[in-house]
Amino acid sequence: MRLENSELRTFQAVVEANGFNRAAERLHISQSAVSQAIASLEAKLDTPLLFRGKQLGLSEAGRRLLEHANEILREEQLVLEDIGRIKRGGQQTLNIAINSSITRFYAPQLISQFSLAQQDTHIKVAQLPSRRLIYEVLSGRAELAIGPFQKHMDAFTTIPLFNETRHLVVSSKHAHFQQLLKGEHKSLKQSPLITSFLDNPEMRPAIQRIRDRFKSVWEISSLSLRIHLVEQGLGVAFINHKLLAEDPVCQQFTTLKDLPFGRIDRQAGIYYKAGKTLSPSAQEFVALCREFW
Repeated sequence: MRLENSELRTFQAVVEANGFNRAAERLHISQSAVSQAIASLEAKLDTPLLFRGKQLGLSEAGRRLLEHANEILREEQLVLEDIGRIKRGGQQTLNIAINSSITRFYAPQLISQFSLAQQDTHIKVAQLPSRRLIYEVLSGRAELAIGPFQKHMDAFTTIPLFNETRHLVVSSKHAHFQQLLKGEHKSLKQSPLITSFLDNPEMRPAIQRIRDRFKSVWEISSLSLRIHLVEQGLGVAFINHKLLAEDPVCQQFTTLKDLPFGRIDRQAGIYYKAGKTLSPSAQEFVALCREFW
């Protein structure tokens, strides 16, 4: 099964125009063509997408499809704009994916320096959890990623730049603070692990899954919210060593040194798809990062 962009565009137009006739006028096609496109989508997905009536309504499946359509068509428009600029000899576009620690400590200076040196480059920066960076590069949405390297990076060319350490920390407000300090494993089962992103559990052997040692896992993409939840004593989290040294709230946290998995040391840097020839702007950004670190 494949969802065609033309079908998604028609579905989006019907919802935005609130009607088949107005959607047909907007798209410069016949009403029957609009109806056929919607019928084709509903047949493929085997579920109703729209509730017909004086006012069109979206089913739950319809709302999810609209989110997908908006994302896909927005990305299509960005690609067409980029190609238009390339044809006119205009700006290059550099897509970079970075994690929250890079954003906080390094990105402001890096992006500022790069933008001053490469004023003809259109820069797009996406902040994502560290593991999501991999998928962003593999999908082609980002040309470069900056963040910690994972265990298996065979599909990428890696450029090591620095080392980082993450410590498992807890606030004194935690209900099991003293037990956690003593390294009591039972107390972990009374606390959520607050993290940014987790792989599908089937992707890793159970013996490697730290998540299984905790009561539950909360996936929170916002770094500031993760810090706040830990500060309130609602869970524990792995926090970057620079944050623990420099952030006023994080400085109050206590590291759980007596746990064998309480510290994670990782190499970090730039990576991109193995075998890919980088664009000139990406090459310039890599050179800047080498100088920066």
